[in-house]
Amino acid sequence: MDLLFGSKIVEPISDDKIVPLHFFEDSLLVQGNNMAVSLVFEEVLDPEKLRSSLEGLVKKEGWQRLGGRLRKNASGKIEWHIPLNFTAERPAISFVHVDHGIPTASHPAASKIPKPDTKPAIVGNPDDLEDLVWESGYKSNGIKDYLTSDIPVLGLRVNSFTDRTVVVLQWQHVAFDALGMQYVVEGWQSMLWGRTDEVLTPCNYEKDPFRSFADGSRPSIENHVLADKRVGLLGILKWGLGYGVDMVVRAKENRMVCVPETFWRPQWAKALDELRAEATANGEDPSKVFLTENDVLTAWILRCVVGQRNMDPNRTVAAAIAMSLRKAFEGDLIPPSAEHPYVGNAFGWANVLVTAGDVTSKPLSWLARQVRRAVNEQGTRAQHESYYAMVRASGTGLPIVILGDGGMAQVGFSNWDKAGLFNLDFSPARKNPAGRQGSCIPSYVQENHGPVKPADGFFILGKDAKGNYWTSACAVKGQWAKFEEQLKKDFEMDQ
Repeated sequence: MDLLFGSKIVEPISDDKIVPLHFFEDSLLVQGNNMAVSLVFEEVLDPEKLRSSLEGLVKKEGWQRLGGRLRKNASGKIEWHIPLNFTAERPAISFVHVDHGIPTASHPAASKIPKPDTKPAIVGNPDDLEDLVWESGYKSNGIKDYLTSDIPVLGLRVNSFTDRTVVVLQWQHVAFDALGMQYVVEGWQSMLWGRTDEVLTPCNYEKDPFRSFADGSRPSIENHVLADKRVGLLGILKWGLGYGVDMVVRAKENRMVCVPETFWRPQWAKALDELRAEATANGEDPSKVFLTENDVLTAWILRCVVGQRNMDPNRTVAAAIAMSLRKAFEGDLIPPSAEHPYVGNAFGWANVLVTAGDVTSKPLSWLARQVRRAVNEQGTRAQHESYYAMVRASGTGLPIVILGDGGMAQVGFSNWDKAGLFNLDFSPARKNPAGRQGSCIPSYVQENHGPVKPADGFFILGKDAKGNYWTSACAVKGQWAKFEEQLKKDFEMDQ
């Protein structure tokens, strides 16, 4: 990727606006990954319209941070350097268009774009599409790639075929998280449609609204519900020798799983029916029982991970579910998103601690309820503040606390469904709009990131127009075969 990324430290430009990194940007967890999301459209789109609309968004007032460059200052701290004016030499976004001139079926990578199945199934490997996602041969080096070049943190790569278009949005994770991405793609869509007046101005990026999480200037008012489950130093060392080795050393395989509506919807309905019946039997109001589709999907994935690994029934299984902090802190640390969205990183965690025996022996409804309970209990403003009080006390420099025990099995979840990637309508970018009717929405979405690839870290990418849910993860080599065994077992049990 030499065309984009250089190999020498780039001297700062004197006119650039310099802004320190925010609390959530200033960690190895975020800086360790360059991100990309690929949107597959079943139509030929105009790359120039895609480029100009995204570039126009970044040039709007309040959005210029996404065109910023990353530099180290004299003391070695990374900071934003944002051009006062974007030019052809220093554009608002990086942009690459590749016109392959052939149908996707004839291309070695595009021919492997996964297709949905009629049953839950592993349908492909997102890494098979890397030659479309990045420049051929590129290997991510995290934020270092941006410190040795003058490219903006946001990039666009458009792959044109005679029958499809693969649109790739690239960014360094310091730019935004999943919900921040929602505001970016929604703004991009509005610009493409010419509805520039609908684009909201983000809240001021020069001020870090979550600085109190780092300096403790706003102390927590209650203990975290899992404070007694915090892992000590010896436990962290044991955990690191297990999960840490899996993440850093052992070979991993990336896979995409498609879960059709004909499978997940009955599971969701069954789980709700079971919990409502239980509530009625206990003299409680069954109308208050609530589970989201994602609660059930998360529980089901967790069962598939654990089900075929022959774990000790007493072994702790920890599910760490990423949550946005925006809703909890709107009207407090940040303005309402409907007025000035926070386009950056603002994430917390809901931690579900169960045993392997409970995961494999109890009903899916029970496990889904544990997920919902964790999100409800740990998603409050006070609980987020108490979690980050533990982060400060840990002194690790990472925005996470290890909860559970040193011998636990770890599974992570990041739900991108709210980003609405499958709902993006890029109709104005149709190259040959004559005779075309209806929306122009993605048929397939995937993510790629690197170089940090946690084992069993699941991205729930959303639900397509046909009701299929898509989720991907990296797992230690050989584990996907066991996952597939559980898929078949679950499907056969429900027939």
